[in-house]
Amino acid sequence: MEEKKTQPTKPTQAERTKAEKEKFEKLKKEREMAEFKRRYFAYYDDIKISHREDW
Repeated sequence: MEEKKTQPTKPTQAERTKAEKEKFEKLKKEREMAEFKRRYFAYYDDIKISHREDW
């Protein structure tokens, strides 16, 4: 029996676009999360410090 070797197929334009969109969305979520964390800790660091000083 002879085995057929299949070559990897190139992604179609639609598949490539979908993959790019998913990658973009993932990066966007990561950037938004980093921005949220930065603002959150900048804001709440001050509150924690003043809370400790009050004691």
